Amino acid sequence: MKVFKCRICREGYLGDEKPTHCPFCGAHQQYIIDLESAGFNIPEYILNNISRHNLEQALKFEVDNAEFYFCAADHADNMHDATMFNRLAKIESEHASVITKELKISSVKIRRGAFTCYCENVYNLKESHALETHAIDYYNKFLDVATEERVIEVFTALIEIEFDHLTLTRGRF
Repeated sequence: MKVFKCRICREGYLGDEKPTHCPFCGAHQQYIIDLESAGFNIPEYILNNISRHNLEQALKFEVDNAEFYFCAADHADNMHDATMFNRLAKIESEHASVITKELKISSVKIRRGAFTCYCENVYNLKESHALETHAIDYYNKFLDVATEERVIEVFTALIEIEFDHLTLTRGRF
């Protein structure tokens, strides 16, 4: 068994093979480091005001999306979608955690049971697609103005992950 660590969420993973995606934040395989064969280093940096503002906006998106997904999981009309929405809620929560680390602030409260979704599953599928598209659009704008290497890495990974999420709802509403 080997020890792996994700560069995006900084969580560890134990397994025989490097996973295709981080099991915590969903980052793609290129962000997962085999700690037995490579070092793990995220250099310290200072956020400029633009990146700080954009990360704060991204944090709000991720918290809101996590709350939406927890609600959608509770209102899903089938096990597949309930499981998918619950996992997406946990991934978005992990994204919020990633951003709090970059902002060097304490964790934020994600309200489970907040009524932030529709009662009908099909509308939650449609809203999921819209939320992921919205995040991608903004993260691309944030990426365009980011100057810090770490912020560029985080927004690049988040865009890739949110694109993966779009595939879960495409054509389902």
